[in-house]
Amino acid sequence: MKRKKIETHKIGLVGQAPSRRGDPRKPLAGPNGKKIARLAGMSYDELIACRRRHLNTHYNGKRGKGDPFDLAKGNVKAADVLLDWRVERIVLLGKNVARCFGFRDLPFLAEISIYGRRFLIFPHPSRMNRWWNERRNERRARQLLQRFLRGETVPAEFSKSRRSARTPARTSATGTSANGSHGTLSRRKPSRISRGSP
Repeated sequence: MKRKKIETHKIGLVGQAPSRRGDPRKPLAGPNGKKIARLAGMSYDELIACRRRHLNTHYNGKRGKGDPFDLAKGNVKAADVLLDWRVERIVLLGKNVARCFGFRDLPFLAEISIYGRRFLIFPHPSRMNRWWNERRNERRARQLLQRFLRGETVPAEFSKSRRSARTPARTSATGTSANGSHGTLSRRKPSRISRGSP
């Protein structure tokens, strides 16, 4: 059976920040982008044809035990993405990025349908992310990323019930946590959305 082609004009990828030697004007134009392309089963040129953005424009390096990611700037850029991009599917690279879009306490590989679009919370592709140390995690990430990018849905057998306290509107999500368990999220839309939600 022939696989559905990936329609790059319908896809966006959002990362945290450029790497130390990365160019802020070319998001994912380095090793992390090549890793995502490999996992996605697409060429690097196809990946570059997708919409791409970093939520922070500069690599801030390590600051002791603190997180160098600027959430305030990230929230502003996430709102810009939601307003400006006309894409159907958006891959959020890392939990900091997911938080800027209002998705908290969801596992890696969770898929969310909201705002008329689909989002995939994908592990940050950096070698520093220990989540990638498990071979089964990489295999599962590749499988779900490729399905997501082709516009396919996750089969029902991969879903179980899961709750999140901080997802702002009607969503449905399926995913795999770091320990390999799978989850599904379903919530009803509240009467109002709290301030600061994307």
